[in-house]
Amino acid sequence: MNDDFLDELEKSEEKFKVTLKYPHLFPILEKCSNAETRKTMNVAADTQCLEANVPILEEVVVLRQEEAKILGFENHAAYVLAVKMAKNAENVLSFLKSLNEKLSPVFEADLKSLLELKKEETGDAFDGVINAWDFRYYHTKLVETKFQVDEDKIKEYFPIEHVTEAMLSIYQSVLGLTFKLTENPHVWHESVIQYDVYDTTDSSFIGHFYLDLHPRDGKYGHAAEFGLSKGCLIGGVRQYPVAAMVANFTKPLPDKPALLKHDEVVTYFHEFGHVMHELMTTCNFSLFSGTNVEGDFVETPSQMLENWCYEEDVLKLLSKHYTSGEPLPVTLRNQLIAARFADSGLLYKRQLFFGQFDMTIHTIQGKVDTGKIWHELRRSVAGIPGIFIFYALCILCILCILCILCILCILCIL
Repeated sequence: MNDDFLDELEKSEEKFKVTLKYPHLFPILEKCSNAETRKTMNVAADTQCLEANVPILEEVVVLRQEEAKILGFENHAAYVLAVKMAKNAENVLSFLKSLNEKLSPVFEADLKSLLELKKEETGDAFDGVINAWDFRYYHTKLVETKFQVDEDKIKEYFPIEHVTEAMLSIYQSVLGLTFKLTENPHVWHESVIQYDVYDTTDSSFIGHFYLDLHPRDGKYGHAAEFGLSKGCLIGGVRQYPVAAMVANFTKPLPDKPALLKHDEVVTYFHEFGHVMHELMTTCNFSLFSGTNVEGDFVETPSQMLENWCYEEDVLKLLSKHYTSGEPLPVTLRNQLIAARFADSGLLYKRQLFFGQFDMTIHTIQGKVDTGKIWHELRRSVAGIPGIFIFYALCILCILCILCILCILCILCIL
């Protein structure tokens, strides 16, 4: 691990304290050469609140089945899809199957490349498998070796202050808006920034947004946009929209600003796209305001806007080396763009796996063993084996151990 990462960590004697927040988790999964350390972090991250949440999930699935039956639908999937473009579960499952087949050749080629990298590194210890804790590590190695993209070097060109300024400038220019820092902002943490938004044409007020960009204890751990107030009419009076973008980007160091990896820049653009979707509404009814659109469409604006992060001219605007002030060199820009679809077969099959899992648990009848389904599909669809068949097997093992201990105790007493 590089010095920047280690300098950020809390140290106790000869040990470093790490959390499961993204600025700690992802660098370890991507850069740590010790497979056992990666596995420990991956297992810890993937099993958070497992014992509490799995029974709740399985109870919810059964209740959704019952609700769908009461409403006259075969299952929960049929109920939800009746008002979607896909119309029914059969169309969705057919689409997933077709896409899975089309992705398979790309997936096989991607998997082969990662296995070759692992074999080259592990030698006689090669196990022939890309495990869940291996993927990010060998994906990073592939990008570095095949495309010469060094994220540690590239992030030096993306200090968060400049990225924020440039991104806001782009959105203001494209959408005809003016952003102004709010005077005497009412915020929930000192690191949160509040902006007022105006229409550039007539200076009319549009709404507010907040940027909450760095991790802290008790904070939501992912990246997302939250609509805090919907733009609509209430009693004939306009209620202005308010949105917050929440992220967990690395904090600045005493001698260095917070630096973003390129994929974090993409995340920034994506989530801020949702903020703009929230604020640009002219709807009169909160039910249809901002991101309250059909689920088929809600990601479309952000997915469109994030493509700017792969445009050479935009990369030049967004980048500024934190010491020299120079933009990202043309060579590095081209390499970054060329690496955009690295391991796309594996990455898209992972998304297919999530969709297949969702459809499977919401189309079968009766009690659902989510752990068994999760791991069967993770191996067969995503091609990356999971940690273990969770929860049910864990509980079974614990019960078996307790039974053995009870028998031993009884034998001792006798």
